[in-house]
Amino acid sequence: MLKIDLHIHTIASGHAQNTILEFINQAKKLKMKVIGISDHGPGMTGDAISYGYFKTLDRMPEIINGIRVLRGIEANIINANGDLDVGDDIIKHLDYVMANVHTPSAYEDGGKEKNTEAFIKAIKSGKINIITHPTSTRPFETDLRQICVAACDNNVLLELNLSRLTKRMIKSDTIANIKTMIAIAKKYGKKIILGSDAHNIWELGDDSLLIPIKKELGLTDDLIINNYPQELFQLLKIEK
Repeated sequence: MLKIDLHIHTIASGHAQNTILEFINQAKKLKMKVIGISDHGPGMTGDAISYGYFKTLDRMPEIINGIRVLRGIEANIINANGDLDVGDDIIKHLDYVMANVHTPSAYEDGGKEKNTEAFIKAIKSGKINIITHPTSTRPFETDLRQICVAACDNNVLLELNLSRLTKRMIKSDTIANIKTMIAIAKKYGKKIILGSDAHNIWELGDDSLLIPIKKELGLTDDLIINNYPQELFQLLKIEK
């Protein structure tokens, strides 16, 4: 069970099932320390969410029911320039920014090379703290190695997305891709972040599918930044 989980979607994302308070209460029940609210950015078309939602997240208390609650977003990379669907006026209200390409959104598939360039430009923008599920960017093909190296070079965390290990999400290349990501992080002396990608309270902090394959993946506890809250907060430039 994770003590820190920064990849959480609430009903505000339009396709999740629980409220912020329900996640907080579940985190307390699970004896977690920190959770992060990271609903999808407004560029994910078809889901009801507004700029105002993200602008007002910082009006919540930092600690609720004994749980440190961080305010984040899973933003959408929306074009070949690596631009996000939120600007600085939103980002200044948030503790951290995660990003990837999603569908449906404004992003148009440019093929493997251009898709990879879009990721790298987003990473180099200095606006992203975490690249979510870099091992799975379907339906947009990318060069995982180039993205991982760019993230390491720019102090952007790579996420091992726990939802991608579930029976409904795992693909034939999932394990191999995670191994590649971990190997590159090790080479560059970086840690990775685990994220549940929870869309309901029963998925929050759940790493049960990861535990039996950690050795196969080459993943040790010292490589997981969730185990080092002070280092994580420092990287995110948050006062603990």
